Amino acid sequence: MSTSARAATAVALLVGFYAFALGIVAGLIVLDVALYRASGELRPGLIKIWALTAAVAYPVVRVVFLTRRRKDGGELPGVLLTREQQPAVWAVVDRISEQTGVRGPAEIRLVPEVNAGVFEETRLLGLIPGKRHLVIGAPLLIGLTEGELESVLAHEFGHYSNRDVRLAAVTVAGRRAVLNAIGGLHQRADQHQADEAAKLAAKAEKRLAKGRKPSAEQASGGVDRVLAKIFTLYAKLYFRVSEAVGRRQEYAADQVAARIAGRDATAAALRKMPVLDSAQDFYLGRYATIGWDAGLLPPPGQIYGGLAHLLTDPKRRQELAEYALELPEEQPDPYDSHPPIERRVAAIEALPDDGRGNGAIGPALALLHDAERALTELEVVSLIPEAARKQRVEWSELVRTAMRTHAREAAAPAYRALAGLGLPATVHGLLDAVDAGRAWEFTDRLPKSEKAAAATGRAAREFARPVLREELGHASVVALVEAGLAGWELSWAGPAELHLPDGFADGFDAALDAACTDSPDTAPLRALLAGAGLPAA
Repeated sequence: MSTSARAATAVALLVGFYAFALGIVAGLIVLDVALYRASGELRPGLIKIWALTAAVAYPVVRVVFLTRRRKDGGELPGVLLTREQQPAVWAVVDRISEQTGVRGPAEIRLVPEVNAGVFEETRLLGLIPGKRHLVIGAPLLIGLTEGELESVLAHEFGHYSNRDVRLAAVTVAGRRAVLNAIGGLHQRADQHQADEAAKLAAKAEKRLAKGRKPSAEQASGGVDRVLAKIFTLYAKLYFRVSEAVGRRQEYAADQVAARIAGRDATAAALRKMPVLDSAQDFYLGRYATIGWDAGLLPPPGQIYGGLAHLLTDPKRRQELAEYALELPEEQPDPYDSHPPIERRVAAIEALPDDGRGNGAIGPALALLHDAERALTELEVVSLIPEAARKQRVEWSELVRTAMRTHAREAAAPAYRALAGLGLPATVHGLLDAVDAGRAWEFTDRLPKSEKAAAATGRAAREFARPVLREELGHASVVALVEAGLAGWELSWAGPAELHLPDGFADGFDAALDAACTDSPDTAPLRALLAGAGLPAA
């Protein structure tokens, strides 16, 4: 079946979705009228049946036909990139618009996601066109070359340039409408079930208070749940057909991108997209927000812009390049509008060599005038309000302070246990506990696994020994850091690197082992700490 035929089928199914809903309501009305005529008079039983049919018809009418949906033309998130402020970005977009023969966007916005897209303010389920918006993800500007970015943008315009998919907008808008209806029915069912469960719980409590066994009745969600399941079955068929249209669109748009930006640049961009997505998640979790709990954030513009440091580190670049070459194999999902990325790459790389290579190899971020300011503005409009209360510090200070905070948190249970024993909450206090034969008393106050809690005698000590060793290590590091004798340094190639005093690491493991035997000797660790410059207790 051609893409146009599939799109037409999807539109027919969308019409059928609403016809199905109307059919349910109309059928109930016909049933009510038929029963009234058959009875010849208004009876109490007939009124009960009418109430039941009304309970079925109301959620269908309320959710499917009367629920307000968000209009596409609302304020989009992100930073507005005007022609006056960003002429280079607009020049690329205008050129691609001209080459694809597609009407360009009315506005461009910078967003934090690894994504680019063209959205249109359509009416009548996409049949009437309107104002277009282009969004460009900051990670794409940071991680792609100009040629690769052109490929991504050409792909987005390619969705509008393929004449055989004019009904595609209808399928997309229809998908949103169907999801909205099903979601509304499930939401009503969830609320009904919650209310019913609360009533049943109250009844059960009263029965128990009277010494009676509570009922085994369970909350179900009522007629709303039944309707939601029925409409979901129909929706699955619609999604299967409409998403098949979406997958063909993706392949067609990739062909447009290859024609505009070149085969190699398009394939390279496709390979980089999942890499950038993973790199962005890793960067935000391990770097940008590492100091969140300590009340710290990177300098302005670096929450998103700092991704460039990770991507340009030689070791990370090698890792990411290897990941891009070995894309994971995915089984196509019939309900996913995007084909597996490795299949899209294979389709592009199978095209004849057009001799254009990777196109413009300059960083795409260079297109953005005053990138630091734009990325700072993006932070303002996209971060949660709590971020405004964080202190902005340089990367080196951010890592040092954040890691020190994490180390303190790791040592906190040990300090609380020492305080409970009446000992100083320091490494020397813990060493004194070991010398006094109170090591196992100390570990007994720490959180335990279920097995460790059940162990006794020798077995309990074997569970406690590595715990004692770990806590001695934490307390030693914290003491050195607090005294300014040790600290962490930022590394874009791996985790933050802990720098200990010269020679300290050479004897640290042996000193910890000596302090954790059945006949503990704390002298080596005390000597090591003193030799590093840490004052004695």
